[in-house]
Amino acid sequence: MDIKKRLIKMAKQYDKTIVLPEAEFSPRIVAAAIRAAKLGVANIVLIGDPKKIDLSMATKLKKTITIVEPQSSDKLPQVINAIYEARKSKGMTIEEAANLALDPIYFANGYCLIGGADGIVCGAEVPTARTLRPALQIIKSKQGLVSSYFLFAGRNAVTADCFLMGDCAVVENPTAEQEALIAEMMLEQYAMLGLSKPCCAFLSYSTLGSADSESVQKVRRAYEIFCARNPRIMAIGETQFDACVNERVRATKMPNAPVTRPANIFVMPNLDAGNIAYKITQYFGSLRAIGPITMGFNLPVNDLSRGCSVEEAVLVIAVTAIQSG
Repeated sequence: MDIKKRLIKMAKQYDKTIVLPEAEFSPRIVAAAIRAAKLGVANIVLIGDPKKIDLSMATKLKKTITIVEPQSSDKLPQVINAIYEARKSKGMTIEEAANLALDPIYFANGYCLIGGADGIVCGAEVPTARTLRPALQIIKSKQGLVSSYFLFAGRNAVTADCFLMGDCAVVENPTAEQEALIAEMMLEQYAMLGLSKPCCAFLSYSTLGSADSESVQKVRRAYEIFCARNPRIMAIGETQFDACVNERVRATKMPNAPVTRPANIFVMPNLDAGNIAYKITQYFGSLRAIGPITMGFNLPVNDLSRGCSVEEAVLVIAVTAIQSG
């Protein structure tokens, strides 16, 4: 099944509500909200002034679209209290929480905490830090680490299905332990998306000891940690990209490799490699890149690329609904 159809079909099963805090200043987000509601992907909450959000095209909807203005919302006192409770240990006052609650992104985080929505999609108009910082402060992380990946789909020479690549947007230079945890988080997401036969590759410029620098040692250690905790999952590391996707190259560079199929979960050694690799793959490979999809928050919070299309935003809304399921 086409990945778009697969994600939309899965999202429909959950009947979730996703909040979009950029609606007042992003026509793309409003268009994505309308499209998602028409497809039945999720119920949508738009944060902003109703007078500045054009819903004239919102007809024949299969899901609801609700506009919530922070200043006039009857949920504002609850949102203020949620923000205060999340940050009081850091010295935040109730007055400071009240000011933050008027910010659409902070309001969206508090709104999720009080049960108004199941997840957040943001980032079409603001940098990653503007999306993730409020979430780190208010919704917070499960395991002390927030990371991200891209889901790639489209015809290519290696696999007929989808593959994941991360981290591409959040963790600048992960430790070996963090890299192993990122791989485990992607493995969980891979299964959540209904994909099968995972094979994790811990990428490096070295293949099984062909080099031995500090960065190579870190990737090798990450692989060892991952394998010790996930002995039944097919994985390889450290490995160059060609060796983990091409059978002929693999036979030459690592004839005794513990894998029998191309990798489909690519664990990047640092953010430079991840960010460069995903953009090369997206543009030169002509593949659909869905994401970045964030992992590790207590509730789903996803950061759109500022270059995203309306369709890509709809698919991230779908993934967010699936994550919250």
